[in-house]
Amino acid sequence: MATIDVKCRFCNQAEQVRKYGTNPRGAQRYRCFDCNRTFLLDYAYEACKPGVKEKIVDMAMNSSGVRETGRVLKVGYNTVLRTFKKLTPKQVTTIPFDIAHIELICEVDEQWSFVGKKKNQRWLWYAWEPRYKRVIAHVLGKRDSETFHKLQRLLLPFTIPIYCTDDFKVYSSYLPRENHIIGKRYTQRIERTNLTLRSRLKRLVRKTIGFSKSEEMHDKVIGTFIEREFHN
Repeated sequence: MATIDVKCRFCNQAEQVRKYGTNPRGAQRYRCFDCNRTFLLDYAYEACKPGVKEKIVDMAMNSSGVRETGRVLKVGYNTVLRTFKKLTPKQVTTIPFDIAHIELICEVDEQWSFVGKKKNQRWLWYAWEPRYKRVIAHVLGKRDSETFHKLQRLLLPFTIPIYCTDDFKVYSSYLPRENHIIGKRYTQRIERTNLTLRSRLKRLVRKTIGFSKSEEMHDKVIGTFIEREFHN
């Protein structure tokens, strides 16, 4: 009798996969006893198929909206939202600059965006290392000293002898004068990165019809993009 080796869609192993009853539609289910997960060989709903959730995130990273993503991938609106809610972006780079005791030069700037309506402003603050072309840390919030303090706390583990900023008064009020350089000529590279962010993410474009309706979605999509492109 012919046999078929069924590989687990989650851990890609075949030795510990066994039949595990059927679903309500009568399709054969399988269980992998290595990772203790169940799966089907063929799904009726597109969102359950391997790789679809990854495509949802990839489309968001390339300025696709929620409804546009649903139309292209043939999945429901709520499926896209649930996928975004599961995102857990890191706010700090994973490169061990702190462990290696590498001195960093950070350009710091804030970038405007909004949630729901333009009166509800949501600012992206981040520290950019121009030599390594990496975002060291980022936060999202209001354009005030409280949000800047959150960014400062994320930067505490790193050795940063020089900060370069524009003349926004929050920077001059809370950064040590001996470590602080003010002037647009010293923030040209982070301004160029701002342009890259705007061109890749419609949520950061000044005149856009693509925006988030909740701060949670806004922060998760932008944070995931920064983590993928500039944290690693």
